[in-house]
Amino acid sequence: MILILLFVGILIFIGGLLLMPTKATRLITGAIGLLLLLTMATFMIGNDNWHWGMHQTTTTSTVNITSMSPDKRLGLLVYQPIRQSKYEQVYVYKNSHATQQHTNASLKTSNRVAYTSTKQAQLTTKRTYWTYNQHWQWLFKWTGSHHELIRRQNAFVLPDSWTTLSSAQAKWLATTVKTQEAAAKRNLQKQVTTAFEAALAQQPTMTTQQQQALKKKLTKQAQLVANQRLSQNLTKLVKAAHSQPIR
Repeated sequence: MILILLFVGILIFIGGLLLMPTKATRLITGAIGLLLLLTMATFMIGNDNWHWGMHQTTTTSTVNITSMSPDKRLGLLVYQPIRQSKYEQVYVYKNSHATQQHTNASLKTSNRVAYTSTKQAQLTTKRTYWTYNQHWQWLFKWTGSHHELIRRQNAFVLPDSWTTLSSAQAKWLATTVKTQEAAAKRNLQKQVTTAFEAALAQQPTMTTQQQQALKKKLTKQAQLVANQRLSQNLTKLVKAAHSQPIR
């Protein structure tokens, strides 16, 4: 609407100076048009620079997030530095449906990570906007966005057992864990085979059913020990991952 009033002010100003029959009416009409023109221009400048007629509104949303690690033993939040910065990052996470998401790469976006005794990792996002007051919204209709973002604040609240790594560090960790798990699997098979052969040498009369039950028992025992060792080693690997280059 302000654009229409601005255009009307121009028409009245020009028309008053050119079309009115007497000097007095030309001056009066031109002055009215100029006053309207200047008023609307002032409103536009004030709105654009100082947000006249607007107020701040804030919306808050909270979602549950899940670990980026395929290993269920590790809770992991991943970030990617922006332009080699140590302070600006885009965080990558999974929502409750295991769909990968990321925070916005914007100067209006800030991210904060906190660790607490909570069991469920969450992301709380506060968005603050400039929105028009009722009458001003009518005045500035058709002039653009009436819902301008001021800032976006992301707060990750993570369990104490979680960790945060850069994408490069997380990649190093995943590769190292995969390599060690493959080695542990080969070692597990060797241990089971060695233990089975030793038991069979002591009891060569075991039936096929007894042999299968023994293999199952030995495999379960060895797997339990291997999992305990991998869990202990995972903690060491996470610490080592933090010492890796961020990118």
